[in-house]
Formats: sequence, C-alpha cells, structure tokens
Amino acid sequence: MRLRMMLVCCAALALSVGVTTATGASQTITIDGHFTETYPQGTGGTGAPSPHLCFNGDSGSGMLKGFGTACEQFAFESFEGFDANGCALFTGTVTFTLADAQHSSFREREHDVQCHPPNWPQEEGQNISYGHPFGITATWNFLSGTGTGVFAGVCAGSGDVRFHTAGAVINGSYTGVLSTLC
Repeated sequence: MRLRMMLVCCAALALSVGVTTATGASQTITIDGHFTETYPQGTGGTGAPSPHLCFNGDSGSGMLKGFGTACEQFAFESFEGFDANGCALFTGTVTFTLADAQHSSFREREHDVQCHPPNWPQEEGQNISYGHPFGITATWNFLSGTGTGVFAGVCAGSGDVRFHTAGAVINGSYTGVLSTLC
C-alpha cells in the first residue's frame, strides 16, 4: 500500500512537471539586424532602381543575426509634426523578410524621430541639399498576426531602431525581442 501511494505521488509529480514544461515553453527571439538602403540622387526614395535592392525588391538589404540575409521595407503612415528640438516625428511600418525557403516575415510599427545635427534645420538650403547627414531613432512594436514561417508563433515584441544617413546611403540597426508568450 505504501509503495502504491509513493508511485501515485511520483506519477503526479512527473505529470505536473511535464504540464509546467509544456505550458511554460515560450520562446524569446532576439532581433539584431543591420541594414543598408540606397537612394541615388534624383530618385527621392521613390523606388527607382537601386544598387542595394534586396532579393525581393525591397529597399533595405542586410542581415538578421541568427537568421541570415533579410530584407526590410519601410512604409510611411503619418507625419506628427516636430518636437521641441525641431526634429521630425513620423510613424510607419516595416516588413522584414528572410531569405529562407519560406520567405519568413513579420511586420512592426515604429514611431520615428528624425534629427539633423545641431542647428542644421536653420541653415539656408538644408532641406534641398543632397547629402546632409541626419539620424533616425525610433521604437518599434510587433504587429500581431503578421508573423509567417519561423515567426508564425510570434504574438508580441518591441525594440529600438537607429539609422544614420548622408547622401544616398542609409545604414541602420534594429534591436529588440519577439515572444511567443502572450
């Protein structure tokens, strides 16, 4: 009888560990991506041919650490004006697509702040001259239901964006975390 009770207790313990492991089996995916976009003078970023077009035709080509070659495409949504420092505030979405067999992808929405170096907004001609550097900082949030392929189980995520540009070339990075636990 004592042996039977001990076996029942051991079985119950093993079952509870198995259930805890199965229900707590969420995955966190680290996002660490570096991309380059090129917009030759005169194209104004209108989608004219670019030497850095990605495999799927997107503007940004680069790497997502742990996933390999990837494309990124920004889609402008809205302009929110300027902050107290004269920096432009805008919102858009970005689609990331991997060069895997499934072309795994996900979308995020970002809130961007674009600034020129100090005092440049006041310089005559700064808005029409090609080549003045500027930086973009942003935060992003995963758009639920947009994950496909290796990102199909993702339901949440967020991170930061840092881009720097001068002339035709924009270089930047996306960092953050995606999660399958929601």
